[in-house]
Amino acid sequence: MAGPSGSTASGGGHGSTAAAGQAGHGPSNPAYYAMFAQRQKMSEQAMRYYAAGICGLIAVFVVFHWTRWLVVKLESSKKPLGMFGRPFVASSRLTRNLLVRKVPGFNSAGHAILVTAYFALNLVAMFIYVETHSLSNFAARFGWMALANLAFLVFLALKNTPLAFLTAYSYERLNCLHQIAGYTMFVQMVLHGAMYTAFFDSQGRLLTKYADPGEIAAIIAGFAFLSVVFAATILRRFWYELFYVVHITCWIVGIVATGFHQPEFTKPAYIITLLAASMWVTDRIIRMSRVLYNSVNNEATLHPLPNGGTKIVLKKIPARAEPGKHCFIWLPAIRKLETHPFTIHRGSPVEFTVKAQNGFTRELHNYAVANPGASVKASVDGPYGTFPDPMEFDKIVLIAGGGGATFTFGLAVNVLERMTDETHKNIVFIWAVQKHENLSWFKEQLDLLRTHAHSTKVNVTLYVTRAPSSTSDLPNDGQNPLLQSRSSSDNEVASPPLSPVDTDTEKNEPRIPAPTHRRPLEERDPEKEMHEAIETHVEHHSSRSSGKEIVTTTSAHRFEHPIKEGRPDAASLIRAAVNSTPSNQRVLVAACGPHGLMRVVRDTTASLIQGDGPGVELHCEQFGW
Repeated sequence: MAGPSGSTASGGGHGSTAAAGQAGHGPSNPAYYAMFAQRQKMSEQAMRYYAAGICGLIAVFVVFHWTRWLVVKLESSKKPLGMFGRPFVASSRLTRNLLVRKVPGFNSAGHAILVTAYFALNLVAMFIYVETHSLSNFAARFGWMALANLAFLVFLALKNTPLAFLTAYSYERLNCLHQIAGYTMFVQMVLHGAMYTAFFDSQGRLLTKYADPGEIAAIIAGFAFLSVVFAATILRRFWYELFYVVHITCWIVGIVATGFHQPEFTKPAYIITLLAASMWVTDRIIRMSRVLYNSVNNEATLHPLPNGGTKIVLKKIPARAEPGKHCFIWLPAIRKLETHPFTIHRGSPVEFTVKAQNGFTRELHNYAVANPGASVKASVDGPYGTFPDPMEFDKIVLIAGGGGATFTFGLAVNVLERMTDETHKNIVFIWAVQKHENLSWFKEQLDLLRTHAHSTKVNVTLYVTRAPSSTSDLPNDGQNPLLQSRSSSDNEVASPPLSPVDTDTEKNEPRIPAPTHRRPLEERDPEKEMHEAIETHVEHHSSRSSGKEIVTTTSAHRFEHPIKEGRPDAASLIRAAVNSTPSNQRVLVAACGPHGLMRVVRDTTASLIQGDGPGVELHCEQFGW
């Protein structure tokens, strides 16, 4: 990436000699020194405006988050001061009713507004105070903007981002903004290089100028960042392992070359480059230190599960680990130089469930099958992830499709582990899978929801979208040696009453299967798309188009929970749960699964955020690069 090149006079453009040649004057002309000094001043002023605008956008989220937190605390405490927050509650609910909804091309309407504001800030900063008499002035400004966005996109990519505390948005929820900032920076870099190339070519100085070491570094940086974008847009879709290697390697080459493009330590361009590199290196050091610390006297026990699954049980509990969050797991017995993100679905001991795809997850499962119950050296980086505290809500509605249950089981266990006899909360747990075999992956968690002391407060309904051809296809724990490992949570207590749920079919978006040669690596954010952990490609059989769902009695008896054939009507289930809640209580709707399910959950929940109804909070644990 070619940043704003410096002149000997002020560091504010690609040399005053070029501009002087355009005007027929020598580089020692004081007027031209003054002109470039003024351009430098205006560019720095534009950058200050841009930085202030970005900080302002962040401040809006910080203020809104903590104001809502304070108002909710006051209102729930029943103190007199709580009445002063009611106007804010009413207005915030109206705002969220509109902003939470899904819009085409964006995660939500709020996301669309944020991206629009970001682009508006870029447009203003790119053209404010720019003298239009020379193409080099625009080229210099685009270079400044590329550098500014370079630092911003690195900030958005930090795993240990301060925004997780300030705004409750952790790195995986900021990833879409990281992408947008990256593409914006790349376009500005291309414009910067193209305009300066045209300018120097018109002066007949192109070959001479680009023989300069600083400009050679700029060319190297440009091709490095081009490779980063190519990997993100093309390679990632076909071969994730290669994408990751190219992404990180070319990023390092690009940032180093950018530094050599502007090697003067006192130049603002060099300072911005150094800031971006320092943030990335610091984040890496923190992560590596955490892995080293958690590796001391730590190991993982591997249990193979049917249909390509593997359960990982850690010996040591990482600090701040709780069900629902995720960690990057390091298993050197499988791959020495990689860590991979998986969601915690049980806190004591810490457990993860992994579906074998390709690469690391396939090698992990093969190792577990060959060595069932084996203990291997392990460590973790994390935990990461933010979600609303479920204990602050009176009703928790958990909806999952396929492997999204790793998150919802984690959240359900999180609540049960913290409940006391005085806790009055209800959990509605809905899980849809493709095959009956997938239910056995979380049999211990299903048993926990049935046998826990507070199981009467949990209503579980399971859906199987593809019925087995016969009852012999159903998993049989007594005959399956892969399911002999059981936890201490399987206590014998009375089963909870089962509440039937009326449902009809709902067409979810099919998910594209992963290519057979795709191999995940350490930074794979899509690998943390836990709805890919268990395949949930919904089969749209014509026999189910009527919406009729049948309770599978054999499976219901086996798992002690109602199992229905077909797909859940998520919209009706959410409405029933929210509408049955008193207006003075709060409801948390949390979901994880395929995009089609997430869209229905988001739009339905948004429509239920009303000023005169119960307080409704939505959390969609939907990951993507």
